[in-house]
Amino acid sequence: MSRIDYDSLTILAAVVREGSFEAAAKSMNVTQSAVSQRIKQLEEKVGVVLVARGRPCLPTDAGLQFCRHVEQVTLLQQELAERMRALVGGEDTQAATVRIAVNNDSLATWFPNLIKRATQELDIRFDILPDDQEHTEDSLKSGDALAVITTLETPVQGCQRISLGAMDYVAVASPDLYRQYFSSGVSLDTLHNSICVAFNRKDTIQDQWMEMCFGDTVPLSTHFVPSYEGYLNCCLKGAGWGLVPVMAGQPFIDRGELIELSPGKDVRVSLHWQAGMQSSEILRRLGNLVLEEARTHLRPDAFRPD
Repeated sequence: MSRIDYDSLTILAAVVREGSFEAAAKSMNVTQSAVSQRIKQLEEKVGVVLVARGRPCLPTDAGLQFCRHVEQVTLLQQELAERMRALVGGEDTQAATVRIAVNNDSLATWFPNLIKRATQELDIRFDILPDDQEHTEDSLKSGDALAVITTLETPVQGCQRISLGAMDYVAVASPDLYRQYFSSGVSLDTLHNSICVAFNRKDTIQDQWMEMCFGDTVPLSTHFVPSYEGYLNCCLKGAGWGLVPVMAGQPFIDRGELIELSPGKDVRVSLHWQAGMQSSEILRRLGNLVLEEARTHLRPDAFRPD
């Protein structure tokens, strides 16, 4: 461990990124046997398995730590190359890739604006891990991501939190589904007898909304649709009712394509940016861009770094 072979770490990161030894070899323009040999030598040197061979190949906990390290080093190398180019000139360097975890609703609404700006202003590429906003911090804790957008207010150990603002969610149903289940009103009883849509089994926003509206929850008959577009379309087509971001749902409400189940009762979800305190300058600048975009698109909540 005293002398890290960064060429081997780069190959390890490629295997994890591409999902197989063959794909990693193609991406790096080397032979598959060369990739296998480098990974084997690296594992023998550190004395632990770094990649679980399979379809796809997955990093072990130790492998994730090495991948995170090499990503940070790559960012530092890009920053150094930019500074040297400013001093003595030279060719542009290859753009660095930043792996971050982003909640699906942000990714489908305001975050693409950030991706465009970061590409233009920071010359970086993104490797995004989508997840529910209540669970993205798991990727930061494991080392699978360098930064995350999360609902977690308490900073992960060694990380800084920046409060971005809040996304408001409104409970909606198509006119047909509303007439089918809620013609007598929206109550815990009618909700119990209806069909709703959830993103996955980790999605708790329906319970949060029921608790806010009625002070209690009931078991729901649920479709699990792990796709933002699919979720919204299920609501529009009347497959079930659900909670959608106000910024996305309001145009459909205005056109009468969706009906609010309880007007004025929106669930507010606070979002935060978390990244390591010892992060690179590029990650620091990226955090500033994220905050600027959040101020444009999210509701004011607490625009302050911790």
